[in-house]
Amino acid sequence: MGVRINRILHATLTNKDWNLISARRSVPQMYEEKLIAEEILSLEDINTVRTQYRSQLDDALAQVPLYTPQLAKTPMLQAQWSGMVWPASEEARADPETGVKREVLERVGTASVKVPEGFEIHAKLNRHAKSRLASLASGKGLDWATAEAMAFGTLMLEGNDVRISGQDVGRGTFSQRHAMLVDQKDERVVVPLNDVLDGEGKIELANSSLSEMAVLGFELGTSWERPNLLPIWEAQFGDFFNGAQIIIDTFVNSSETKWLKQSGIVLLLPHGLDGAGPEHSSSRVERFLQLTNDRYEGESAVNINTHVVFPTTPAQYFHLLRRQMIRNYRKPLIVVGPKGLLRLSAAASSLSDFEPGTKFRPVLNDPLGNENTAKRVIVVSGKIYYDLIKARAEHKLDEQVSIIRLEELAPFPFQELKEVLEEYTKETLGEVMYLQEEPRNQGAWTHVRERIEWVLRDAKGLGMSGARLVYRGRKESALPAPGVSKVYKEQQQRVIEAAFEGL
Repeated sequence: MGVRINRILHATLTNKDWNLISARRSVPQMYEEKLIAEEILSLEDINTVRTQYRSQLDDALAQVPLYTPQLAKTPMLQAQWSGMVWPASEEARADPETGVKREVLERVGTASVKVPEGFEIHAKLNRHAKSRLASLASGKGLDWATAEAMAFGTLMLEGNDVRISGQDVGRGTFSQRHAMLVDQKDERVVVPLNDVLDGEGKIELANSSLSEMAVLGFELGTSWERPNLLPIWEAQFGDFFNGAQIIIDTFVNSSETKWLKQSGIVLLLPHGLDGAGPEHSSSRVERFLQLTNDRYEGESAVNINTHVVFPTTPAQYFHLLRRQMIRNYRKPLIVVGPKGLLRLSAAASSLSDFEPGTKFRPVLNDPLGNENTAKRVIVVSGKIYYDLIKARAEHKLDEQVSIIRLEELAPFPFQELKEVLEEYTKETLGEVMYLQEEPRNQGAWTHVRERIEWVLRDAKGLGMSGARLVYRGRKESALPAPGVSKVYKEQQQRVIEAAFEGL
């Protein structure tokens, strides 16, 4: 705006006007002359005041690097925030257990698809409800939406509120959530979790317009005011967050250090190259990683401004949502959501994965347990993991290739990854590979590369000599994904085959 006004002034003022303006003395100069003329202050007095004030400013500037705000005394931790702590304090609980008793999980899961008497739902939703009830009864095959419903419901039973905003959040962009039911006869709306559960918390589903900046700004404000609220903004597709980039850059990622405010805001960003073209493929995870203050020294989670996660199982997602509220402090959470895993049977979880004694794990080792035979370790994040394990089995390389999943990208899990890598036999392991489906200049590669190398250097001293880090994936691209489905499939197949070259 200031630039525009200057341009207008330059266009309307003549040289004569500018000469008149530049010839005028400044307001401070005219005020000094008036004070001297009226014998209120002498020139020496004025110079003394100016010197003293300048000295005060210089002293204040020198103190800036040494200043530590008294966070415990800020309004942030008073009133409704009473009982919460500042993340960097010794009382902060960064890694609480988030499992729930089986009977509670079954109760909540059943309640999430409970249809009121005389309520007529869409015919297709009958299959949705029967599938969820069947998985709860068997304790196997729990999908993403079921895990989410159980996370919401258990938090509500514990006295927390849940609020989700975004376009079509009641149904879910990919018709997977159905947390809001509509009667097909009279269009009555019910939210089963609110109607059936008798906890203190409530869930609010706000189907909002595609005004990302306004909606996310509102949700961020609620997160500043209500620590007992799990506020979620879901982008219809991950790349829609660009409409709210100013809110993210200016407030979400700098909330704690710039504004001295904690926020538990959750951003659900559907992500994954599926042949849909440049749009609707990438949530630009690299941008969120660039906005974190994650360091190489392996600092704890409480010292980072934002968590960036890439979960690959429903149970992992469940624990992430519960961790947001069970902690005694708040941090923004960016969930790079694998839209291709919402109904994938290979990505389903068992009920035991949600029970007491379980929690979110930032690194998932290969379930095959091939640490003593693996010649190559592949580190991945996201849905391509399932493509790789399928291809590995087809190539009969289960013993030679191990696949480790990085589920939390920031804060980087230095210690957890090191502990997993140190389980592998140094005599057989010769290569650690990072593989991603995103182009090389996108995705997580530029963020994780030096961090994985840092872990390898540390682990080598304990027996990992000879292991080196290599990259496999798409080459650099200005587009997040190819615009032709056939080209996408050809590229994806080359990426997957590259994982097993030389074996």
